[in-house]
Amino acid sequence: MRWLLLVTLVLPMLMGSDTRPRPRPPERKRYHLKIHVPDQSGIYFTAWADGDVVTDKDGSDGKVVIYTRLLIWYDGCTWEATETLKPVDKLRYKYEYRETPKSCPDGVQPNATTTPRDGEVTVHPANDNRPLTPLKAWTRGWDKRQ
Repeated sequence: MRWLLLVTLVLPMLMGSDTRPRPRPPERKRYHLKIHVPDQSGIYFTAWADGDVVTDKDGSDGKVVIYTRLLIWYDGCTWEATETLKPVDKLRYKYEYRETPKSCPDGVQPNATTTPRDGEVTVHPANDNRPLTPLKAWTRGWDKRQ
């Protein structure tokens, strides 16, 4: 009987395996961020270009979140579009979109009109497994001179 106890309980531990069930790691919460902005004319290089933003945090930590999109505009300059989310509460952010030229080829001046916009972003539980939206990325199709 002692031999059976040794083989089934002690020996696996000595060999590096543990027969006890392991606790599952906590599930990471995921959220969809829905943007609410006024209709206005302009071209926006936004993290919301493919639908709702997917993230693993809500506004409960009180931290500002910034989504950045880079693009090369028709003037040949590299521009940066930032979308700043400032927490209002756990389920809402104040939203600000701004564009800024970052660099231009020698002798070239930026010639675009910026299109700022402000609004709100609301937080909703995610209901799918889409990947998280990157905080910083090149805008698809705008990473080369036009």
